[in-house]
Amino acid sequence: MRNILLVEPSYKSKYPPLGLMKISAYHKRLNDRVVFVKGCVSEMRAERWDRVYVSSLFTYYWQQTVKAIKYYQNSVPRLADVFVGGVLATLLRDDLALETGATIISGLLDEPAMLDPGNKIKIDALIPDYSILGESDHTYELQNSYLGYTTRGCPNRCAFCAVHRIEPEFNDYLPLQRQVQLIEELYGEKRDLILLDNNVLASKRFKDIVNDIKALGFEKGATYSYKSKAGRIITVKRYVDFNQGLDARLLTEEKMALLSEIAIRPVRIAFDDIKFRSLYEGKVRLAAKYGFSHLSNYILYNFKDHPAEFYDRLKINLDLNEELGLQIFSFPMRYISLKSKNRLTSTPGNMGKHWNPKYLRAIQCILIRTRGLVGTKKDYFLKAFGKNLSEFHKILLMPEEYIIHRFKHEGDGSTKLWWLQVCALSESERVIFEKIVFNHLFRSTNYSELPLAVKNVLIHYLDERNKNILTGNGDLMEVA
Repeated sequence: MRNILLVEPSYKSKYPPLGLMKISAYHKRLNDRVVFVKGCVSEMRAERWDRVYVSSLFTYYWQQTVKAIKYYQNSVPRLADVFVGGVLATLLRDDLALETGATIISGLLDEPAMLDPGNKIKIDALIPDYSILGESDHTYELQNSYLGYTTRGCPNRCAFCAVHRIEPEFNDYLPLQRQVQLIEELYGEKRDLILLDNNVLASKRFKDIVNDIKALGFEKGATYSYKSKAGRIITVKRYVDFNQGLDARLLTEEKMALLSEIAIRPVRIAFDDIKFRSLYEGKVRLAAKYGFSHLSNYILYNFKDHPAEFYDRLKINLDLNEELGLQIFSFPMRYISLKSKNRLTSTPGNMGKHWNPKYLRAIQCILIRTRGLVGTKKDYFLKAFGKNLSEFHKILLMPEEYIIHRFKHEGDGSTKLWWLQVCALSESERVIFEKIVFNHLFRSTNYSELPLAVKNVLIHYLDERNKNILTGNGDLMEVA
């Protein structure tokens, strides 16, 4: 019997670590002792382990992932007895091996003998071990859900997406009923069904997939009952969520009709490029025709788009909500290079051609108040993002403090004064001002050489500790 430790680094995740759950199932079949932890736990590091498995997610979680790997390296006989898999491990395989000396697993564990020579078990095909989730203090948002796949991979090879590198072959049908039934037998009934397919509509067996979902008790109007702590029976609606979204290019009326037969909520449709406007609007209207009122979409930005196109895509959803009586929630997703080890805009590849550090930070400031999503309330949207493109660009230029605490600074007159001073800049002064603000050059600017009008505007961007530099001797400023 071997001692096995499973580690998910301390990054945020609402999804349970499916890969580690399947590795747990594998080792328990071999009668090994398995323990799961979230992050760096001193008691676990103090033990001796035959193997430690560390999961990885996005590449910009490099620091947290490497920290977890190195934290447990002295708890195993050799550096190579730490195994690392997942998205980051696949995309940054060589870098991670060089940095840690760990054994790196690229892609899926979908072939025999990938962890132990001679073992014929295909780990990716195993039912995930839900029992390990109770061993950690961390609670996953989707813990009470069946997590599964009806397809794997995606036939598209989008430049902004890593799926084709992790799952290079498209498998257009996986029997869902067996997955769900075994989860229920082993770990009890779950409320919802979360399907992690990357492009389910590309499957030639989509009708079979829908029939499988209905056969499992997730038809339209399906409910789930459970006993409360007080002993009462509570009945709630069940939901199916194709969490990675639906490809509008493949969403025919026949497929929309099939979707209307299951308890899907929300209908997720990506809107990554303004050139798909007509197509996207048509699919939203088709969803409304089939009775769907709750929709969600991913809005990719900072890739090849202009800021104006980003605003337009958000505004289109607002207009469709008003026209069709829908509730479309948008989730802006900032593009980050598939090999970036952080989210910094200064990192090569992290900033789109038509964007700049100030604009990206401004979007982040707006989303702080909206918790990362753009809702359905028109008045709120028009205040947060502007009534038109002109107002939107003004907000993008606005000092971060004025964006986040909009009402406060509008009330005390700061925002009005700032804008009057911006508008009063000459053409040459505007060029100087925008170069500093767009590129966040507050640290490297010699303020003594700036025109007074530019200084007057820049003071709005500085906190109280640093404002005195504009009235001092003009030496290189130290910005905290």
